[in-house]
Amino acid sequence: MALRILASTAAIAAACAFASPATAAITIFNSAGNVQPAENVLIVDGLTGQTVFGNTNNTNTNVSFLSLTSGVNLAGFANGQSRVEAIGGPLDALRFFLTNGERFGEVEFDLHKAAGDTDTVNVTFFGSFGTETRTFDLGNGNNWFAAQTSGGDLITAVSFDTSGSGVDDIRQVRLGAIEGVTPPPAVPEPATWAMMLGGFGLLGAAARRRTRTAVTFG
Repeated sequence: MALRILASTAAIAAACAFASPATAAITIFNSAGNVQPAENVLIVDGLTGQTVFGNTNNTNTNVSFLSLTSGVNLAGFANGQSRVEAIGGPLDALRFFLTNGERFGEVEFDLHKAAGDTDTVNVTFFGSFGTETRTFDLGNGNNWFAAQTSGGDLITAVSFDTSGSGVDDIRQVRLGAIEGVTPPPAVPEPATWAMMLGGFGLLGAAARRRTRTAVTFG
């Protein structure tokens, strides 16, 4: 009898382990440089309202920034570090996403300068992996957050809400691995151009030397 009970318990435990949800295929960071998305989001300057917009700098993909605080509108600024802030006070809660419903695999952003009454922030990532929320400390300066998906999962939206009145703004938003969008090929750096031109010059010189070689017949 005892053996049958133990066997049944083991079977139930194995079934529960098999049925438990898989770990989400997203890695979340709270420092800069861990993820290096390909595109900067350039905010449309001078827009105000519950939603303001930006566009990625390479593929011109439209990005929406939505205020999640009742009665609080946003303002967008293209100058400086291309930022979004709340009108009339700190920015407490916001969500951003690709306007046309596309998804993305990489994101990085900075929540700048927490107010004196604001110690932490909840950052939430929505996507094909489900919903993942992390709580992080906030400081009086740059507060970097980033995420990267794997295994075919993608992000649909990112939101944050703080423990107090909020932060000055969200800035330096970067996105990468946008679904269905192929970034244009990167423009070579000046040093790369110089090396390429030098290589072409050597090839040309070699070709000229071959052309000038005398051919004699016996």
